Amino acid sequence: MELETKVIHKNKMPIEVMSQLIAEEDYNLPEYKPDIKYVIKSHGNIVVEEVVPEEEYISVKGKMQFAILYQGEGGESLVDQVNGSISFTERLHVEGAMRSENVTVRTQMEDLGVVVINSRKLSLRGLANVTVCICEGVELELPLYCECPAEYQVQKEERRILKYVEGRGDRLRFKQEVTLPKEKPDIHMLLWQDVRLEQMSIRQNNEGVEIAGMLYLFALYETGQEEKYAWYETSLPVSAQMECDIPLTDGFFLVKQVRTQTMLEPREDLDGELRNLAAECSMEVELFIWQEEEIALLQDAYCMARELHVHRHEEELWQVAMKNEALFTAEGRQTISAGKEVLYLCDTQSQVHLQEVHLQGGNIAIKGVCEVEVLYATAGETQPFANERMTIPFAGEIEAGNVREGDYIDAEARVYRTQSSMADAMALQCRVEIQVTIMAFERNRLQIPDDLVEEPLDLEKLQKEPGMIGYVVQEGDDLWSIAKHFHTTRQELMETNDLTQETLQKGQKLLVMKHIYLMS
Repeated sequence: MELETKVIHKNKMPIEVMSQLIAEEDYNLPEYKPDIKYVIKSHGNIVVEEVVPEEEYISVKGKMQFAILYQGEGGESLVDQVNGSISFTERLHVEGAMRSENVTVRTQMEDLGVVVINSRKLSLRGLANVTVCICEGVELELPLYCECPAEYQVQKEERRILKYVEGRGDRLRFKQEVTLPKEKPDIHMLLWQDVRLEQMSIRQNNEGVEIAGMLYLFALYETGQEEKYAWYETSLPVSAQMECDIPLTDGFFLVKQVRTQTMLEPREDLDGELRNLAAECSMEVELFIWQEEEIALLQDAYCMARELHVHRHEEELWQVAMKNEALFTAEGRQTISAGKEVLYLCDTQSQVHLQEVHLQGGNIAIKGVCEVEVLYATAGETQPFANERMTIPFAGEIEAGNVREGDYIDAEARVYRTQSSMADAMALQCRVEIQVTIMAFERNRLQIPDDLVEEPLDLEKLQKEPGMIGYVVQEGDDLWSIAKHFHTTRQELMETNDLTQETLQKGQKLLVMKHIYLMS
């Protein structure tokens, strides 16, 4: 008897290695920039330029971009900005790095600290998390059930097998261009910008996967007029399509966000005036696709005419336990810094960090924090803008479904929407909606037959054994195990004992008759 097999790609446990990147540099203001009095707001972003797999290591090269909005020295209410970048190389130890082509580097900016050394010099210190992930499928040969000659007894198991279909990266671009309303003055110089994708939804359609949302843009700018500064914000619907072939039945997919780069550029309108804003959000994502297939597997076998040894090895097979999405809310209140009267709230930025994801009872417990910054206009003539920062914790639960301890849980959180308002004359109220996506996989360890070895029967031994015995069913017995042990068949056991079903009870008495098939 020979094994018939089918080759599939199965999931392999992802390898993830995280490191905290620290980029430091002293920065001198360009000569044409005014002296700095204090920093209003700063922002950092990671750009990965090169990923080099080495022997047991991954080298990540790139730059940490920074933008700084500051209050200048002088009699006037002078606000200006500077931007630049700090180059870095981070080397992470990752076993098997050289052998894999599916290396992804995810980054998340934690903090950008700016210290004013003097009126012309800043000390910059950026912190970011860099995570190297290797996620790939491996080939597996599965033994298939097949019809055999009468002397062979074969046990079949119908099992839903999760096949790893594809994992690939893609870059999505969301673009919009808007014209300033008539009541807004022309743009002389852009001072601060904020572009982000909010209210994001990910849906499967006939062409693949559509990612849609609202492209939020904010611009603080110098007007070159008596009213020196102005700002504008709006949200516009956008969408992008990822072309891919996801099975319409029994197919599963997951989109993971890797990194986002944004840009806001003033442009001339038809009259040659800087009144248009071109916004772009470039998002790097990973797409993973799986499909479940019902396969009749060979679970066990024996032969009535020969000794048949079934050799096995252990394999881990995954199945989708659940895929769910939930919105959590984080709310916080903070008193405005002393001596700053708020005229208008300009822009609210937030970032979410997951801290804990674990099973708790019949639910998956989620904990994290939101880092929120609010830029606002003040009533002070010499300090027209200020910025408040707050950290807001959040927690919640998602129903676990079939997820068990030891299963693999993939969790991703993103900011869905951010709102801020004045709770009273001196206090800020912030509300952040967090979108959490959970995809969990059952991890089942199975003994898979991989070889069948036949040997001649020991007829002398069989002849010494009784041809008919009485047997009392023990705990864990079934018809297959009893028939295999006593060299008979399930059908013979059922006919001899007038059984109408295969279920046995502990203590049940059976009459067992031995059968031998002779092969020429």
